[in-house]
Amino acid sequence: MARKIHWRELRVGLISAGALVLLVAFIMLFARVGALHGDKATLYVVTGDATGVLKGTEVWLAGQKIGLVRDVSFRPSSADTSERLIIDAEILSDRLAPIRRDSRAHIGPGSSMIGVPVVFITAGSASAPGLRDGDTIHAELALKVLDVSESMNNAGAAASSLAVEVKGLTSKFSDRRGTVGAMLSQGMPAMTTASGRMSSLLNKATRGNGSVGRIMRGNFGARVSHVMAGVDSVMSLASSGRGNIGRFRKDSTLVPTIKGMMAQVDSLRGMASNPVGTIGKAHSDSTLIKLIDQSRASLDSLMKDIKSHPLRYIAF
Repeated sequence: MARKIHWRELRVGLISAGALVLLVAFIMLFARVGALHGDKATLYVVTGDATGVLKGTEVWLAGQKIGLVRDVSFRPSSADTSERLIIDAEILSDRLAPIRRDSRAHIGPGSSMIGVPVVFITAGSASAPGLRDGDTIHAELALKVLDVSESMNNAGAAASSLAVEVKGLTSKFSDRRGTVGAMLSQGMPAMTTASGRMSSLLNKATRGNGSVGRIMRGNFGARVSHVMAGVDSVMSLASSGRGNIGRFRKDSTLVPTIKGMMAQVDSLRGMASNPVGTIGKAHSDSTLIKLIDQSRASLDSLMKDIKSHPLRYIAF
């Protein structure tokens, strides 16, 4: 016959469980994990853009956490458009001394290019007056990182539309009912010679070693789309930490893959910005060059993070 179990036999376990619950509640209520400990001061930051800044966003001074954002609110409409927002930050009083009147703030990702936004404050010069509790500093607007994939899709659609228009224009040139078509088919003998010379010139341009030839032979538009898609995939996979995507981050092929993508981006950059030839001159200041440079900067940032924290990327 099974022995009956009484509640008094579970007394030790119940007391231990209750003590553990009380300890956890005490830690959550009084330890305030992530909160600031010590005397605090208020510092206001005025800016025109506070994308990603919420209550609890960290405030950094020279790379070190010194405070948290308490609130983000709008200023009156009469304020300058570059200072329409005000950030109410709570910082440690003993960290206020390095912040001077000529200190500036800006908002950007924290430890890496794909990190969460933080409010950066630069240390001021010793000759400038110090700030006190309740003072205000001005933020410098930082350039936003464009969505490379969306921009490339727009560029691809525009290129496709241009190709259709060029094809239609070529067809009209070949039609004998038109002025140009009739001239090419029935015009003076000199036109035949000119047409032959033009064909020779186009052949050299598209098959030679110049920038136009390399771009035409290499299907430049498709290659750009492919490389940009690869860069986006690498950045997305490297920043994830779960499932099959997360395991890519621990894969030993990550570094060679990034180096290969960097080489392809450099190749596209050289082809598009080559000053020798019409294509290079036309694209030297275009959006395409900016997108390629931004992709290269993203890969450089990721490679720098790998070198700075190699243990994050070692496959076990």
